Amino acid sequence: MRVEDLSDAERRVWEAFPLGEEVDFSTGKPEEDDPAAGAAWDEGRTVRARVIAALLMSEEPPRSHRIPALRIKGARITERVNLAYSTLRHAARFLSCFFEEDPSLYWARCPQLSFRGSHLPGLSASNAQIDGHLRLEGCVFTGPVELRGTQLAGSLALSHARSMDIDCDRLQAGRGIAAIRLSAAGRVSFTNVKVSGTVILDHARLAASDQSALELDGLLADGNVFCRWMTATGMVSLRNARVAGPFGFTGTTIDHPGQMAFLGSRITAEGGLYLGAGFTATGTVRLANSRIDRELSLSGAHLTCPGGDALQAAELQVEGSFDADELSAEGRVDLSQARVSGSLNLTGTSLSAPGGVVLDADGVSVGGGLSCTKGFRAEGAVRLADARIGTFADFSGARLSNPGGQALDLAGASVGAGLECGRGFVVEGELTLIGTRIDRYLNLHDATLSAPGGHALAARQLQTRELDLRPQRTPEGEVDLRHAQIGVIRDDPATWSPRRQDGLGYEALEPRLPAARRLAWLRDDPDGYVPQPYEQLAATYRRLGQDVDARTVLLVKQRRQRAALPWHARVWGWLQDVTVGYGYRPVRAALWFLALLVTGAVVFAVHNPPRAEPGKGPVFNALFYALDLLLPVIDFGQEKAYQPVGAGQWVAYGLVIAGWVLVTTIATGITRTLSRH
Repeated sequence: MRVEDLSDAERRVWEAFPLGEEVDFSTGKPEEDDPAAGAAWDEGRTVRARVIAALLMSEEPPRSHRIPALRIKGARITERVNLAYSTLRHAARFLSCFFEEDPSLYWARCPQLSFRGSHLPGLSASNAQIDGHLRLEGCVFTGPVELRGTQLAGSLALSHARSMDIDCDRLQAGRGIAAIRLSAAGRVSFTNVKVSGTVILDHARLAASDQSALELDGLLADGNVFCRWMTATGMVSLRNARVAGPFGFTGTTIDHPGQMAFLGSRITAEGGLYLGAGFTATGTVRLANSRIDRELSLSGAHLTCPGGDALQAAELQVEGSFDADELSAEGRVDLSQARVSGSLNLTGTSLSAPGGVVLDADGVSVGGGLSCTKGFRAEGAVRLADARIGTFADFSGARLSNPGGQALDLAGASVGAGLECGRGFVVEGELTLIGTRIDRYLNLHDATLSAPGGHALAARQLQTRELDLRPQRTPEGEVDLRHAQIGVIRDDPATWSPRRQDGLGYEALEPRLPAARRLAWLRDDPDGYVPQPYEQLAATYRRLGQDVDARTVLLVKQRRQRAALPWHARVWGWLQDVTVGYGYRPVRAALWFLALLVTGAVVFAVHNPPRAEPGKGPVFNALFYALDLLLPVIDFGQEKAYQPVGAGQWVAYGLVIAGWVLVTTIATGITRTLSRH
């Protein structure tokens, strides 16, 4: 290119290039220097693209200590800067310039390139190799920016830029990516990007409502990734991303109603993942099958997906704590089969999915504690079936509501220390603890349990050392403790409710109540009479040395059992009860025997029976005669020697029958009593 063919503006650029000096075409008047109005700039501010290409591809040697470089400010660049497949030998900086056509740097190689504050129809730099930085801060792109496969030894700067689509698929940046306050009206893609250093999109404004607003799929960053206080209309996708440092979305808002808002499947966040402090997502947040080292934070987040999944985190792994205190979620929260090595904190969290499952944490494993305290609210079913909790699970003061269904399901769960469901805990719906194992205690003191027509507490096969069953008021619904194994049960007669107890085993009851009080506790069993609860209660009294109470319980057991027998067995049972109290009232047999003996002695003393054979036999003794009749196995010689007649004969028959009945019932009672020792 000949110098004489250059315009005055181009000549200025040509002459400044060897010295690396900036050529400033701006007027100093903001309204005239705005690149958005660059199409109206006159010839005095116009530089043709061919001049730029010729300079950048020239082999201009350095002059003294000055390095050749192209530095232009406030110019209008006409024609297309087409440097595709070229090797640029010099750095170029376009500051606040206007480009009539989108520059092409496809497969180009250059030292460093800057378009700061410029206005461009787009930029095509896919597969380019830049040995320094690519600076696009403050640029306005009216068309797409294509940086697919671009390799940067330095950083990519997009801060304060405005664009349509930005495609950086497979881009590699050696010194990070900065896109603070980036504004995009289309898709921004950083898929399969490799970055050494920090990626920062703080305060970005992204809008692509019909597609992904931001794609970070396959991102590999060995530093921090910050997308804080960002606003995105459309999906943010992070599938298979791997970040070595903290991965932060603090304060970010994502709006994609009824669809996937945050797609984080199979991500690896080695420095932790932060979705709290005002993080808001309208649509589903997905973290399924991801691995989070250090911690996962959803503290203060707001998730909204009515009728769908607000959070999908099935099989999530957190190698630290999971903090979701003050979380607000409308829609299902899925933590099924998730594993948290530290604690799971849901303090003050509010969950809502009326009539459905609001928290699905079946099979979750928590190495530390589970905290659902300080105003935890759940409208819908909370499921923790088969969960494994290392220390305490605390629901103190929580309020769970799912009328007509399960409000809290801990069936098959294992809790390493205690389960705290007291101190103002309110549950509207069934509390399910079927097969639950709690190593230390279950506390329901001051709780409110309400499941009218159902099970207020379903605790079949529960195992725990201590159960504090002293709710604030009588539970509305049944308490099912069948086949539970409990060390100590603490209860209050004022709050007893119908309970099923068949197979229930325990070592002690507090307070120590007399048998008459505890029998009322057994009579309320909706299953009616079942023998095991009586045997268990009697064994407990016997172990405490309260034998009288133990016998009272067993006597009542026999009476209740008798009601279910055929009529002839009921008659025999009634005789045993009247005579010896089924063997548990031996004094009663003695009194009956004494009463019959005195009666017989008096009758035969007044009416001596005649001798069976005149002149033979001992002298008549009314007392021993009555005794001989009553004791069928002992012979005093009186019964055979004397033969009563008339009314006396009927009295004798009655004494003989009574004697046999007494002996038989006493023997039966003694056998039953001995068999229990």
